[in-house]
Amino acid sequence: MDIYLKRAILHIIDREAGDPVYSQVELDLTTEYIRDYLTKKIQKLSTPQTKTGILVADSEIAQLVKTAEEAFAVFSEQLISRWYEIYRQSEDAPSADVFVVLYELDTKMQVAFLKVNYTDGYTHFVDADEQGIQNKLIINRAILGGKTQKADEGITIDLDTLAYELVEKKYTFSGEKGVYFSTKVIESEALPSLEENVKVIKKVAEKIGQKFEAPSYDIVADVKEAVFETIEETGQIDAQEVAVKVFKDNITAQMAFQEEVKEKGFVDNAPMLREVKEISEKKYGKQKLKLSNGIEMIVPLDVYRNPDLIEFVNNPDGTISVTIKNVEEVINRL
Repeated sequence: MDIYLKRAILHIIDREAGDPVYSQVELDLTTEYIRDYLTKKIQKLSTPQTKTGILVADSEIAQLVKTAEEAFAVFSEQLISRWYEIYRQSEDAPSADVFVVLYELDTKMQVAFLKVNYTDGYTHFVDADEQGIQNKLIINRAILGGKTQKADEGITIDLDTLAYELVEKKYTFSGEKGVYFSTKVIESEALPSLEENVKVIKKVAEKIGQKFEAPSYDIVADVKEAVFETIEETGQIDAQEVAVKVFKDNITAQMAFQEEVKEKGFVDNAPMLREVKEISEKKYGKQKLKLSNGIEMIVPLDVYRNPDLIEFVNNPDGTISVTIKNVEEVINRL
């Protein structure tokens, strides 16, 4: 995706110091490392854990978002103020820096909220007194994660459609741990993430498979393949398509599967995040197998389904033999 940064600002959230420290000056986007850092953080919000949804058009947060382009600095402060009023009530939510970014994605204007928690880091400190120069080792408790690390929490919102992509964490509020960003900050019922939907599918498929005495490893492999193929074909997960691919000609199993996944919270044909096909290929495009004897294998889907390359044989004694065939070269890497 092509991201063009327009404006950005950094606000400091030090829980020990009290109220947020609002910046009155925006970040200098002509500085390459700032552009690179923010761009990478936005890109990494697209994960299997990312939830999607659309803000309610007449909600307070939606009305606030509509001011982002015209009054960016004021908007950023109001957004942080709204979020922090809820965040501060948590017993264990950590200190962090929050970046608010206005950017263009494929010609569409977006706004991003990126929260990066502090981590401890060690560095040197040069001190001098009457004895001379002393190089000290000190600990800095407000180090930010590098550009290759994803933001701890974040949301991107399309200013036109109000569609959003959200990564949120659970923190403790009044003794109970739970999400707060979707329920209280944006007051929107986010759709389950790709990972949440697939977990439901996998669990139900294994349960249904047991009733029909299907091997668990085969069911999980079929689920991963079905998820990968339906996303590649349509950009969504279709429960009916998954049922057909996993349970083949067993109509009874297909019907039972479709009914139970919906009962367990699966959202059929839910809108997915923009990068879903790329994420699906990385996460579900390969079978990861761990055998009881300690052997682990990562097998591409096209290889897994090719009996000329790999074969699983159920032995009379209940064990399984795995045969890898037609290998031209074995490379042993340290």
